[in-house]
Amino acid sequence: MDFSDALRALKAGRCMARGSWVEPGKYIYRVPANTSLEDGSSAEHSATHLFYRPAKGARGLVEPYTPLPYTPLPDALEAGDWYLVEPRKGSGAPG
Repeated sequence: MDFSDALRALKAGRCMARGSWVEPGKYIYRVPANTSLEDGSSAEHSATHLFYRPAKGARGLVEPYTPLPYTPLPDALEAGDWYLVEPRKGSGAPG
């Protein structure tokens, strides 16, 4: 699926990953504006945010983790290797 399909899935509350990512278990998810995050912080902005969940066991990852912002690069916008994933429990992602 391409990024436009992935974006529609993110808007529907799903989590997405790319086949080319070398870190198994990494994925992105969408947090709508004015939504409280699991860690107690909030996205109190007029815009929606994309966050990514690093792969479990990623270097420097401390549980519980702080959501990290995700900005797609041009290669991600043009990629056709996006796929749906189920979020890990306690990740802060929807699901």
